[in-house]
Amino acid sequence: MPVRYGIELVFEPEFTARVYRARQLVCGQFGCWAAEMHLLRMTLAPYFPCPDGPLAALGEELAGIAAASRRFSPAFAAVRGAVAAAPETGSVFLEFADGNEALLALQAAAASAAAQAAAGDAEPPPAAAEFRPRIALLEYGGLPAPILADAAEFAGAVAADLCLPPLTRAWRLLLVRYESAAAGEDWGGGSWAADVSWRQLQSWPL
Repeated sequence: MPVRYGIELVFEPEFTARVYRARQLVCGQFGCWAAEMHLLRMTLAPYFPCPDGPLAALGEELAGIAAASRRFSPAFAAVRGAVAAAPETGSVFLEFADGNEALLALQAAAASAAAQAAAGDAEPPPAAAEFRPRIALLEYGGLPAPILADAAEFAGAVAADLCLPPLTRAWRLLLVRYESAAAGEDWGGGSWAADVSWRQLQSWPL
């Protein structure tokens, strides 16, 4: 079973609870049940390989990152009701405001820790992608373009109705282990969505 790791950010329970209800409504309305099985979080470092050896060091590095963030406990601005669709992946996202320096610094530190851990693997680490501060409401739904547009509009209305707070604080930093036979060695194209399973390995308060 191919294995990858991810570093994820979870927001305050009150905010996450509202986003969870939004995701349930969107996935239920458009028949994308598989999306409900995934974590409700912001990805800081996605699907990177890591041998067993560096895992302990990675955990120590992430503990240090979390401790540093607790000194300022930043609030991250979420754009109220901002929902965007990504036709190339069939996904609908809740977008966060750009330009939040504390969030960008946290993501850069997490991505650096992931790259260091992946360096011990025979497989080269994945190329760094541009970080987009967002939470997926629906991923790889396989919806036709017009229906995806409907889903994004529906999600925007749901987010507005649930009155998502304009500000939320980071709550936990997670190290997660993912498994997917469908992904094989290619975790970049969404084939993992068919059978992904995950387990939280460690969690640090932020």
